[in-house]
Amino acid sequence: MPEQSIPSLVQAQFDEFPYPNVPIEQTVTDNSALFANSITTARYLRERKVVDPAGKLMLNAGCGSGWETLVLATANPGAHYIGVDISAESIKMAQQRFQFHQIEDVRFEVMDITDMTSLGEQFDFIACNDVLYLLDDPVAGLRGMRQVLKPDGIIRTNVHSLYQRQFIFHMQDAMELLGVMDEPASKAVPILRELMDALHEGSFVKSHWNGDAIKTTTGILANFLLRSDKGFTVPQVFEMLRQAELEFVSMVNWQQWKLERVLNKPVPYAMRSIKKLSQEELLHFIELIFPNMTRLIDFWCGHPSGATPPQPFSHEEWWNGSVQAHPLLLRLNARAAFENAIRDNGPVNINGWPGAEGNISVDPFSVRWLIEAFGEKPVPVQALVVQAMELMDWTQEEAFNQVLANLKFLEERLVLLLNSPFR
Repeated sequence: MPEQSIPSLVQAQFDEFPYPNVPIEQTVTDNSALFANSITTARYLRERKVVDPAGKLMLNAGCGSGWETLVLATANPGAHYIGVDISAESIKMAQQRFQFHQIEDVRFEVMDITDMTSLGEQFDFIACNDVLYLLDDPVAGLRGMRQVLKPDGIIRTNVHSLYQRQFIFHMQDAMELLGVMDEPASKAVPILRELMDALHEGSFVKSHWNGDAIKTTTGILANFLLRSDKGFTVPQVFEMLRQAELEFVSMVNWQQWKLERVLNKPVPYAMRSIKKLSQEELLHFIELIFPNMTRLIDFWCGHPSGATPPQPFSHEEWWNGSVQAHPLLLRLNARAAFENAIRDNGPVNINGWPGAEGNISVDPFSVRWLIEAFGEKPVPVQALVVQAMELMDWTQEEAFNQVLANLKFLEERLVLLLNSPFR
């Protein structure tokens, strides 16, 4: 095994305080985390194909206390799971967590993520959350994951944003000057808390000292006293992927990275130049003009495929295809909301869905034929068209046009997924 890429002080910090410090008995309710760590989400975005997690092999690289592994297991029921981490104390907590939740198809190993070949496995999906920015060589971490990734596998990983987090980095440097970063957490945390409480409100650094979560010991250690923490820009991320021979797939929170999300009115003159930007340049442009948008540059990547991005589904694909709800919506029992809406002759509101900006509303009429798409099995689009025809006495063409408009809207936000017989 090569020399460990995580500095010894970082390892010591996580041995002292395994991260994240989530109670072992807690269950996963964060829909955004489940959405981001679902192989179905990632593969559908890349290929516009529906992939079932059952039987797939999942790796949590840098699993910490096992909370992220539990997220992975909850998001991908029926899969097999392996978690690795450099901290032996964290691995102990991860094992205890899975014993409590009675999930048996999992194993944990103390291991550096830059060389995981000794696992003897190739993975369908790798989740590596809040790890790369701690490595001396993040490219080595990406290469380590690529080594154990199946040809069609996909990686979800992230790094800290240099622009959003710059004032936290300033405080880390200040603590470095005082020698606090070399102290055990039990001593460093009170010193940091004392300084932040005394800091003038006009300081940009103080602006990050808001909210109860960041003032906890866990919050302080994960931010102001996070050893070996580093920030990155979009061009740096793309360069790391090139060096690691990996291909960018999509931002995990891709809806936030849309130009219309950061501009609230048209810019016809600037748009002439914006349209000429590459994907990498456009994402960099967005982070420059909206530097406080996100803490993480959070993305999916995989082996270079040489394939062009999937084209929009044709009318023929829609007509001959079948649709199903995203599996997370089945877990949330979204069908019950449709049943209640039909009973009350009202709309269905899908609030806080990770694939959408804002809330989604389905009108009372569409609810009556869309409900079948929220069952356990895919439903043919033609069957939905027939239901719409019966409800409104439409011609087939009229019904298909109405059904298609609704389905396209929901598919773009990954509420519904299309199974095309031609892909």
